[in-house]
Amino acid sequence: MTEPLHSPLYLEGVSVETVITWFSEVCLDTEYYESGDPTVIQKWEVPIAYCLHGDFDEEDAAVLDGFARWLNTLEGFPGISRVEDTLQANLQIHFTDDQGFLDIMGPDLTGLDGAVTYWYENNAIYDGVICIRSDLYRTLRTSVILEELYNGLGPIQDTMLRPDSIAYQLFSEPQELSREDELILKLLYHPKIQCGMDAEACERVIRELYD
Repeated sequence: MTEPLHSPLYLEGVSVETVITWFSEVCLDTEYYESGDPTVIQKWEVPIAYCLHGDFDEEDAAVLDGFARWLNTLEGFPGISRVEDTLQANLQIHFTDDQGFLDIMGPDLTGLDGAVTYWYENNAIYDGVICIRSDLYRTLRTSVILEELYNGLGPIQDTMLRPDSIAYQLFSEPQELSREDELILKLLYHPKIQCGMDAEACERVIRELYD
């Protein structure tokens, strides 16, 4: 019996309709925004240079470096690397206490373990800030690091559809991206998915990629 041919993006047991639903949920919606249109694609088109600040340790740096290495394998991804000079960075990552968190991210974000904000022009992200509370225990800290960097790449909305996702809306502590999380980033940064695309345009591209 001949095995069916599948797109390299295919996940066993997951239909293209389900993938489109996942993608639309996390990449074409957001809980918080001040301006612009959260229902269109926003992502980085320039290389990301991130700089670490505050009370971080070797394990924190290793989590970020591992994520960065994987991101650099994605087709269409502009690249990400760590820099030591904050003036060379377009993504600042802070590890700080409660007061530092509020000073950096604003007083409306009290009670959070981590947060991210980014700036964009024509829906292309060019600058960002991530803040992570430095008093978190190890497994939660790792999970928050992964989630905030993931969100800062463009999939800004949390999900209720995938409990194993790094961006699950309820409490969880995944220590790595799920296969679905990885798929979302592979699709988001695919060259055929462009900044400013709406849900209908993205659906057409995803169906084409799955043919």
